Amino acid sequence: MKKYIFMLSFLSCSLVAVPTEAKDACTSVLCMAGMLQGTGEVDECSSAIKDYFSIVKFDFGSISLNKTFKARGKFLNQCSSAGTWPDEINTVYGMMIL
Repeated sequence: MKKYIFMLSFLSCSLVAVPTEAKDACTSVLCMAGMLQGTGEVDECSSAIKDYFSIVKFDFGSISLNKTFKARGKFLNQCSSAGTWPDEINTVYGMMIL
């Protein structure tokens, strides 16, 4: 019986997806705000910007710009200290696909 419980718990743990690196919304907001102000992409910000643009949602096999826009906005809004920057960033870049 213990063997089956162990196997069941092992299988259930192996089915849970754990991200290898957590995306930091505040870093993305900071870097994207710099882009929005015209400074361009800074080398230190490349991964934070990729985190933002890697959020792409699909609908029936094709890219859904509306769902992508909402998901990116939700990601940026995780940074509670960002003020109005998430909305401004998402208005400009939310539907952009790289």
